[in-house]
Amino acid sequence: MTTLNKIPGFCTLCRSRCGTLNHLDGDRLIKVEALPGHPTGRATCAKGRAAPELIDDPARILHPLRRTHPKGAEDPGWERIGWEDALALVAERLAYYRDTHGPESVVFSVTTPSGTPMSDSIDWVERFIRLYGSPNTLYGTEICNWHKDVAHRFTFGCGMPTADYANSKLNVLWGHNPSHVWLAQAGEIAAGGDNGARLLVVDPRETPLAKRADLWLPIRPGTDGVLAMAIARELIRHERYDQSFIRNWSNAPLLVDEASGKFLKVSNGNFLVWHLESGQPVELDTRLPPTNDQTRALALEGRYRLVREGTGACHARPAFDHYRRACDEWPLERAAAVTGLSTETIVRAAEMIAEAGAAVSYHAWTGIGQHANATQTERALATLYALTGSFDRPGGNRQWTRPPTNSVNDMELLAETQRRKALGLDARPLGPASSGWISAEALYEAVETGLPYRPRMLFGFGGNFLVSQPDPARGERALAALEFHVHCDLYPSPTNAYADLLLPVGTPWEREGLRVGFEIDPDAVAHVQLRPAMVSPRGEARPDHAIAMALGCRLGMGEAFFDGDIERGWNHILAPSGLDVERLRQRPEGYRVALTQTPRGYAIQDASGRPRGFETPTRRVELYSQTLADAGYPGVPAYRPSSLPEPRLPLTLVSVKNGFYCHSQQRQVASLRRRSPEPTLTIGSELARARGLNAGDRAELLGVRGSIVLDVVIDETLAPDLVITDYGWWQACDDLGRPGSPLHGPGSRNVNAIIDTRRRDPISGALPLRSAPCDIRRSQTAPGRWQGYRRMRVSERIVETPEVTSFWLEPADGLSLPDYLPGQHIATRLTRDGRHLQRSYSLSGPADASGHRRYRISIRRAPDAMQSVESVSAYWHDRVAVGDEVDIQAPAGQFTLPRRHRLPIVLMAGGIGITPFLSLLETLSRETSPQMPDITLLHASRNRHLHAFRERLAELATALPRLRIVTAYSAPEEGDRGHSMSGRIDGETLARLQLPQEARYYLCASPAMVDDLTAALRTRGVAPQAISSEIFLSPPAPATRGLQPRRIRLARTGSEFVWHPQEGSLLDSAERHGVALPSGCRVGQCESCAVGVIAGEVDAPSNALEAGQCLSCQAVPLTDLTLDA
Repeated sequence: MTTLNKIPGFCTLCRSRCGTLNHLDGDRLIKVEALPGHPTGRATCAKGRAAPELIDDPARILHPLRRTHPKGAEDPGWERIGWEDALALVAERLAYYRDTHGPESVVFSVTTPSGTPMSDSIDWVERFIRLYGSPNTLYGTEICNWHKDVAHRFTFGCGMPTADYANSKLNVLWGHNPSHVWLAQAGEIAAGGDNGARLLVVDPRETPLAKRADLWLPIRPGTDGVLAMAIARELIRHERYDQSFIRNWSNAPLLVDEASGKFLKVSNGNFLVWHLESGQPVELDTRLPPTNDQTRALALEGRYRLVREGTGACHARPAFDHYRRACDEWPLERAAAVTGLSTETIVRAAEMIAEAGAAVSYHAWTGIGQHANATQTERALATLYALTGSFDRPGGNRQWTRPPTNSVNDMELLAETQRRKALGLDARPLGPASSGWISAEALYEAVETGLPYRPRMLFGFGGNFLVSQPDPARGERALAALEFHVHCDLYPSPTNAYADLLLPVGTPWEREGLRVGFEIDPDAVAHVQLRPAMVSPRGEARPDHAIAMALGCRLGMGEAFFDGDIERGWNHILAPSGLDVERLRQRPEGYRVALTQTPRGYAIQDASGRPRGFETPTRRVELYSQTLADAGYPGVPAYRPSSLPEPRLPLTLVSVKNGFYCHSQQRQVASLRRRSPEPTLTIGSELARARGLNAGDRAELLGVRGSIVLDVVIDETLAPDLVITDYGWWQACDDLGRPGSPLHGPGSRNVNAIIDTRRRDPISGALPLRSAPCDIRRSQTAPGRWQGYRRMRVSERIVETPEVTSFWLEPADGLSLPDYLPGQHIATRLTRDGRHLQRSYSLSGPADASGHRRYRISIRRAPDAMQSVESVSAYWHDRVAVGDEVDIQAPAGQFTLPRRHRLPIVLMAGGIGITPFLSLLETLSRETSPQMPDITLLHASRNRHLHAFRERLAELATALPRLRIVTAYSAPEEGDRGHSMSGRIDGETLARLQLPQEARYYLCASPAMVDDLTAALRTRGVAPQAISSEIFLSPPAPATRGLQPRRIRLARTGSEFVWHPQEGSLLDSAERHGVALPSGCRVGQCESCAVGVIAGEVDAPSNALEAGQCLSCQAVPLTDLTLDA
């Protein structure tokens, strides 16, 4: 008997690190939910709740594997080896390359700790890389974190601090959609709104938070820097910026030599400023605290002539003058023309910022970081933010005091002589390579040319850059040319397919994980937690940090890695905080360290009276950066287009992250794939009309390097020159029968394969992934899904049994029909006496991709007791004849079935529930793939005469040697034969048949049969994620769809309130009436507001919730409701 248990933890699948409560049944995780009381425990997203599927995914790498076939072969020929042999081999190769070619000849690829569980191990992996001596860590930081975390330092001397959303007067999301990438932020923004904060969103798309914003600016991609400078110009012109902060705490008054671009200094290092009253330069020591009396007398504008002893005369301007002049290049009309915004909108944005005073919080991420002008855009935003004076003030971006720790991954661990060898450093000396973070481009270039030296080995800790970076074909050639490649990972990927050795890594729930500080607010920052290991490691999987420490010990660095003892290492990190591992284990929900949070930390003075200032060369916020100017870049923000015009590609492509997945992974997870089954191409209605496209059509997306074909989605809010798609598509989802696709070439759906890599940010190397030239046109390869209803003609009618008739439907227009997946259905519409009769039926014919000319549905006449004058099934049987016309919608549905799988498949059908399974078997009978899974079909029928498709199923059993059919007759007649058993298919039947526990189960039957069989399977230990089901049930009559006041009753509390249309969603209305409903992000992403609907009907966006649930943040009532709350 297993024991149910609940263990507190936190999720590490993304930057949010949400607090979780994890439900276990023995050694199996069965459910993940939000952890009340945890500082990031407001909600969990679909990705976090998919943890049970990730842990026991049959596609996982479970043992060390060694390649036996050549690189590039379709089958790597993986051979299982032991950990001892694997580690010995890796250590031997690392030592050889270090001693023979230098440690720089080994490139380390590390996946992002912002969007993967690498955050558990990143400190130890970086410690290993730096102590080993390699200056080459291949991150994707130039298109991810670098601009906000590093380029921000050019202005403030630190990475972008945490936005104090909850206490702000204005929250600004600039190219950032936290509902998809940082759920804790979405919750804090909602809290800020409850406290009266306004919301300003700058984004080409109307994201969920943009819909809720007080002002949404649908900017033209890549022109954000122009907008920031235009707003700054308005603030300066109208003197609506924080003049005290700018004078006292920025380098605004410091004089810049016009000839050299350098700050003017005197011999003691003090800066020169121009004193207005005396009309001469004076010294300013930025190590001393500024005073208003002192700085008010200093010039911020003008051109001044100085005569300096020994150097002669020069002309100089204050840094602020340089900045103001840069902003003056963008008057409203010009800025509006470039950004695609109206002058009124830009003015309104400036007014909102000015009205908020020094309580403006903002966050900007990949929306500005994935352009070829990203660094200067970051500068424009940061200097604009400086004008507000909000930095490190309540309601602004706060530099929270964090628990004291010992760092184990300082950059100083890597010798300076090695740092200078980083690939790509010569081309971009201020970019990511200066921190040892190289780009895929730099690796490819060095492999191809051997310059400045030849990389010989790649050591991957996760990472899938063949998908997440453009030009995958070039990447494949580079990986094939390497001498040795070892990769640590959870699942096979296109990138690790080139490895010589694969090492299995565990999921976060299979190991302990230390987190010192969560990022969202003071309570979160003070929170320290050791996440327990919740289930046993699957196979021989190990944590990344254990692999790094073991190799460190083998390479003579045992002392530096605490002799491989992670607990000693963690205690070393924790020592300054006063905590230790043993104490944290006793309290798995974590500890709050007592911290004092003091705003305006830059003004805090030390014992000598000197303020902390900013960690910049001038010790002030740098409106003018001499660091940039000395390197040949503009010292003040400057704009250059992210992409150049391409006459044959007149549109702009924006590649975005899909909120249901972590970058290029997890599309094999059924619960997530149901929510976002396929990549799409989203365009505005004006562009759709211009190109003759409708929603559901297949369109060819053309880029500089080729094209891919995607299904069209229409968003009425998009500009007419924009195309939106999501990246990271390659994986199959075998559970749902959804195939994978190649990285490039025919059949690819990888947008990165068509994006040009020649134009990059000159400082960071960022690519224009969100501002790439493109075009679209209707695809000629295959018909797409149509919207609404399409007229069909009944071409054939076959009576299968006295109760079941099949209808073949062909399009009245004579055109081809789109493919579908086995298990999908069509919605049909008949017209009777001027009224529409609508029902959905599973497609029962083959779903092959040979170009459909007709579809088959098979309909069972409802029993007499279930019939009425409105019986649609009776109408089909009695009235619909060959030649009649009906309307159907395009095939749809998420109950899709696998054509290939690593595990056995068990299909359970009750009566007419055989139809989706028949479609699968018909499809398999037309294929020659050796990857067909072992399939057991359990089919319940009453007797031989009512056994639909009896003969055809027998033929399929003969044609498909891996198919086993078990037929049960519940009411056999005399003379019936050919069935396997008499009686019903129930739990006893399952036990008797000895069905495999490790299998995938698909059920299609009546609600009672599905419930009974699901319970029986769960009793036998089958995991919930291994069971998929669909019920056949005639729907109730539709409710009147008028929006009018509705009475809402909460069953658990007995409270009631009346919903009114003007109040918005159910959640909004409940809060207005003082009624508490569960909620999290408030934009539908976390689904923590899911509530059961006991009685009544709601209107809500489609989702993958369980039947009878809705998202209260999006749903509105169509009738009076009773909710399970």
